[in-house]
Amino acid sequence: MDLRAFHNHLFAAAAELMPPGSGVVVAVSGGADSTALLHGLNAVNQQHNRQWRLHVAHLNHGLRADADADARFVVETARDLGLPSSINKVDAAAIARQRNLTVEEAGRRLRYEFFEEVASAVGAKTVALGHHADDQAETVLHRIARGTGIHGLAGMQTRRPIRAGSEIDVVRPLLGMRRADLRAYLSERHIAFCHDVTNDDAGAATRNQIRHRLMPILRELVNPEIESALIRLAEHAGRTSEAIRTFAEEALNRLQIRRQEQSITLSAEALAALPRAVQTEVIMLVLLRLGAPLQAIDFERIDATADILGKQSRHRRVELPGGVIAEHRGAEFCISRQSIAPPAEPE
Repeated sequence: MDLRAFHNHLFAAAAELMPPGSGVVVAVSGGADSTALLHGLNAVNQQHNRQWRLHVAHLNHGLRADADADARFVVETARDLGLPSSINKVDAAAIARQRNLTVEEAGRRLRYEFFEEVASAVGAKTVALGHHADDQAETVLHRIARGTGIHGLAGMQTRRPIRAGSEIDVVRPLLGMRRADLRAYLSERHIAFCHDVTNDDAGAATRNQIRHRLMPILRELVNPEIESALIRLAEHAGRTSEAIRTFAEEALNRLQIRRQEQSITLSAEALAALPRAVQTEVIMLVLLRLGAPLQAIDFERIDATADILGKQSRHRRVELPGGVIAEHRGAEFCISRQSIAPPAEPE
């Protein structure tokens, strides 16, 4: 992919996600992907006069000896491009222990928190992330291995709220590009970037194990184009998921009997008459409207919740994470939330 093709592709993707004149926080680690995103958006902004107000954000997790050098690199890159930047440093390992999280998960949550803070401070409604198509393939494979439904197979979305209820969105303009395209772009423009050696360590994080151990095995034994196959799967699943969501939203509006602050009651008979895929999607929508921690509720639990609608079911009540209770009471199916837990952050 030559420079013109790269910029045209990025412009087409970003133009749908970032309105002209809008404030955009660009998350930059200093690595190849986010560096390509930053330089690409800056070039497109100038070439097409989008008048985006780009602001660079970098969070130093304090996990590597060379992390401070990466932060300096990001500051210098932003300065060279004439862009403002916000840099912060945290002790991700200590915070992980405090929150009882893995360092990987703590780092991800801390990044989202920081990016949202920066966006709010600079008046931006969008945070641009450097995830690309190969990241999408790895995400889909990871979700398949853990167990997922149709939404999980769709992988990462090009746009979604940075957290439930937030007016700030995360967008992924590079999701249609391959890792090799980004490396070629940087090489063609002679753009330097930082190399995080932990990305080479197959045991450092789950995604690294998928990238360095599982993917090579699948390429060798199953499909040499496994990434392309997973990317296509995500695209097809995304279209199917969108269609099911549309049917489920219409159904939910018809079936709702009562809506209270912490509960939603539906017609049990009408819900039971729907196709199973739409049933489970309606349940997901109810959980979403109640602010339930969806990331903590796997598809198996959603399926078990739909089971209590069956006439032969011995169970009429299911308890879900986050203080959520689903009950089949005669003609009514009620989902209530007994306690409020903070919503999970997006991927």
